[in-house]
Amino acid sequence: MLTFAAEGSGQGKLEINGHCEPVSYELIVARDDDTSQVRIRLNAPRDWLLKQGFTGDAVLVRSNGSRIAVRREGGLDVHSSVCVTLEGYDDALSGADELSEAYPELKH
Repeated sequence: MLTFAAEGSGQGKLEINGHCEPVSYELIVARDDDTSQVRIRLNAPRDWLLKQGFTGDAVLVRSNGSRIAVRREGGLDVHSSVCVTLEGYDDALSGADELSEAYPELKH
């Protein structure tokens, strides 16, 4: 069973089709025995997403240069909320040291 372990936030850029927009994001870490899963969540302006040709997938570029795929399930059009939530996951981390190194923005 996954249990809450840490949270944090940071600044990065959302990239779609070579175009970037500054964004803030939040991180939530859940642990299950020896593995950790990081959920990345951010909000982006609907009109900017539509202008870039957003089809559900984008890339968050963190300040350290790492790239994380984020997505939104379902369609997006002018009738959608003006603030669109995108999420991604990183579950390739095993130890606390690896997690701290990969995500220094976490508050333990």
